[in-house]
Amino acid sequence: MISYKRKVLPASVAALVSVVSIHCVQVAASEMLEEVVVTAQKREQSLQDVGISVTAFTGDQMNALGFTNTVDIALQTPGFTVQAFNPTFTYLNIRGISQNDFGDHLEAPVAFYSDEAYVSAMSGANVAMFDIERAEVLRGPQGTLFGRNATGGLIHFISNKPTDEFEGYIDLTVAEHEQLRVEAAVNVPITDSIRTRLSVSSNQHDGTLENRIGDDKMEADSLAVRGQIAIDATEDVALWLKLQYGKDDTVGWSYTHDPSTYGEDGLGTMIGREETGVFFDFLGGSFTTCPGCDAFGYRNPSNDVRKGAFEQKGTIEREIQGATGKLNWSINDSLELTSITDYLTIDKDYIEDSEGSPIFQVDFEANLDDLTQVSQELRLNGEGERHRWVAGLYYLDIEAETVSDVPEDLSPFYGAPIGSVIFLPRQESTIDSESWAIFGHLEYDISEHWRAIGAVRYTEDERDLDWEMSDNFGTLEVLNSNTAFSTFFDPETGEEVFIEQPTGPAEQSWENYSIKAQIDWLPNDDWLIYAGYNRGHKAGNFSTPYSGPILDFTSLPHDEEVLNSFEAGFKATILEGKGRLNASVFYYDYEDYQAAFFEQLVQRIRNLDATAYGGEVEFIVNPAEGWDIVLGMAAMDSEVEDVGLPNGTTADNDLPGAPNLTVNGLVRYAWPAMGGEIALQGDFNYSDEFCFTVVCDHTVEEDSYVVGNLRASYTADSDRWSVSAFVQNVGDEEYRTNALDVSVVGFTQSVYGPPRWYGVTLGYRWF
Repeated sequence: MISYKRKVLPASVAALVSVVSIHCVQVAASEMLEEVVVTAQKREQSLQDVGISVTAFTGDQMNALGFTNTVDIALQTPGFTVQAFNPTFTYLNIRGISQNDFGDHLEAPVAFYSDEAYVSAMSGANVAMFDIERAEVLRGPQGTLFGRNATGGLIHFISNKPTDEFEGYIDLTVAEHEQLRVEAAVNVPITDSIRTRLSVSSNQHDGTLENRIGDDKMEADSLAVRGQIAIDATEDVALWLKLQYGKDDTVGWSYTHDPSTYGEDGLGTMIGREETGVFFDFLGGSFTTCPGCDAFGYRNPSNDVRKGAFEQKGTIEREIQGATGKLNWSINDSLELTSITDYLTIDKDYIEDSEGSPIFQVDFEANLDDLTQVSQELRLNGEGERHRWVAGLYYLDIEAETVSDVPEDLSPFYGAPIGSVIFLPRQESTIDSESWAIFGHLEYDISEHWRAIGAVRYTEDERDLDWEMSDNFGTLEVLNSNTAFSTFFDPETGEEVFIEQPTGPAEQSWENYSIKAQIDWLPNDDWLIYAGYNRGHKAGNFSTPYSGPILDFTSLPHDEEVLNSFEAGFKATILEGKGRLNASVFYYDYEDYQAAFFEQLVQRIRNLDATAYGGEVEFIVNPAEGWDIVLGMAAMDSEVEDVGLPNGTTADNDLPGAPNLTVNGLVRYAWPAMGGEIALQGDFNYSDEFCFTVVCDHTVEEDSYVVGNLRASYTADSDRWSVSAFVQNVGDEEYRTNALDVSVVGFTQSVYGPPRWYGVTLGYRWF
């Protein structure tokens, strides 16, 4: 892996264009335009030579911008959005493609990779970024080479690898909310052929959601450690091993309390402070409470979205352990064999105050008792005078055990005193997933200026479900490969009812293929123009709802989805080497898009058809010495067909988390001073309005917003010492990063982005 110092961030123009970007921030303008090397096609290439919409950030760029996790990347990557409540519930979204169901066993259509190893759980995608060589964001289906479920694209983090020099660094950040963040690494060569590297990251800060009756919410307390060893076994064989450990142990996660009720169209709607909501009980009637109140009669006395009163302490305990091994064998000058073996476990205990009030209404407890995955990839790279190829095999095995408890007070909905009717549903499930694939990729130089690319991947997937849902009302639902039945208490007869159903569908399997066909035109050294077709697919799965009764087990499984993508674009070096302009347009035709629904406190996925079109433009220019200007814009339009609404009708809605327009920009000026360099930087991100869910309730519609950041830094001439001061969210913008409509019990769960945040980072490097 070759590091690079240069950025490519999206730019202006186009209103039928959608997602992309690449980043900026580096010491001198000339360094920003140096060659960018990425591995988007499983080999090292200049970014401008790859006919894929790619955003890439070097580790130095991310340090300069203050990026510390996956969420930070999205603010300067148009079309890449992240819906996050906390590190364990994070939905990655590229070109409107995401999986916004919070089941821990589900795999996302935007695949997450760490050092070429796939991370299957969404609860493992939002992790600390530290000691990183670079991060790559690939848009569009990446099914042939990366394979696993990457219909929307993928995120790839590449760690700094052990080197031949004794070197290291430490960065210390002290910031508002008592934040203390430490990042450090040390590289130690043992012999000429053995090198080691140890990296550590720790982050703590107090809560940013003020609690009037207890500890503040939204705090952080995380630790991550990575150890590596690289061995040159022979002149032609290299071995690399990474061991990693991560832990979160925090207190205080909740939502901002937003009372809501159902409107005439059956969709949720917010209740103003002077409005009285109408709530529907479970006996066929309705009832009201006080103005601006939820179904329990509570109204937040403050209009401040970052203040509330929360009865549940809430916790996040997450532990990630893993090992990745890589073998490279240079068989000869034109043939190389690569083996990547990965083992990963994730354990999570999570409790939240779901309604965000001082009155117990609903709590949510999600335990990922054990997610274990093992993967193995064998890859052969070869090349000739006019062609380059990759062929390989891939195997993946995942076992996910989950438990969810959702205690709820249903008293108001039975016309009973609060606290007298407590509902205690629980789901326990185990899903075993197994997949294997064979793939091939070929690039052929037709002539000096024309190149053809073809690729195919064949995949087989199989999933087995063992699921049980129970509650204190006498309901029991069981589904596995041998049994399918429901029992529940009938209040009219006073008897227990037993319903036996046919065995299954607790097992599902699929056989599918991904295809890529593309043509590249290189009229000269400064231009690449490409057009192609890409077919990607994502395996089906099962919903594991925690509330019922279900009775109809056919609602649990969902089928695989297939995306047919047509894309064209260009990459150009312009202004006599002082600028770079990249653009692309796309059209998506989805078959059986996996749309997530949350209905009556039950989460499910349904297969629907969908389309989307748009594009992206990225532009970077160095107009004068010391100046860096980066602009980016993404525009898109999408449609999910026949979305079922609560009132029994259907509608065609946008893809969730897919604003029609996003714009981002960055301006940086650096000049020599005080024996080193001073730099001033400002950046922003604009998002058009969008919905958080495919059922676009009024409560989950997010208005347009702008988030801006400022940064100033000084770096000593020796590059050993540095100091930077930053202000994030300068305007203290109140924008939501997630929202879920639960108007059935009288409120909407809203999660707001971090407030204005200022701090200082001190850095020291030795080499």
